[in-house]
Amino acid sequence: MTRLKDQFNEDRRDALQEVVNIAMGQAGDSLAKLFGTFVELSIPKFHLCDVTELNQVLSKNDAYVEKMTILRQPFSGQLRGEGIALFNNSGVNELASLMGYEGEVTFGNEREMLLDVCSILVGACLNGVASQLEISLSYTAPTIITKDTTIEEFFKPESIQWRYAMIMEICLTLEQYDFTSNMLLFLSEDSFPPLMDKLDHMLDEL
Repeated sequence: MTRLKDQFNEDRRDALQEVVNIAMGQAGDSLAKLFGTFVELSIPKFHLCDVTELNQVLSKNDAYVEKMTILRQPFSGQLRGEGIALFNNSGVNELASLMGYEGEVTFGNEREMLLDVCSILVGACLNGVASQLEISLSYTAPTIITKDTTIEEFFKPESIQWRYAMIMEICLTLEQYDFTSNMLLFLSEDSFPPLMDKLDHMLDEL
């Protein structure tokens, strides 16, 4: 990881942050239309760490203490990895109200809502990144991995099948609502060289 951290210099970090900011703005606009309310997105954070260090990195965020529903959407192509969407359980009813569901939220309704939001959140972000960097990506439909669990319980080293080079972390909140969602974009180690090449090409054109 030291070698990768050395490659990810300040100029590359700034360029990637701008790319992700624009992509998340597009995702935020799509979700704002769906919810009918303003969507606030955090400045993306980038973590270069081994999976064994992941819990230590994420534990610094108080939002991850609460029980969550966790969804996964893998992607492949010139960049390879997966998007992980984390929804706090306390905000699910708020989400149901925003999306027009009345009365008791059934398991099927909840599942449909979360899959829709995950698809928009991860898909719009990935599309935004891919279009700006002029790369091709494909991804599968999202799936719900687990419910009522914490980050610490979920991200155990033995449960992760491959090592990651970079984790991008973004928090989404809705104005005047209790709903929050965190998105983690994991990039595989073999995605790092092509990503750095694309960022260098972008910087050369400035």
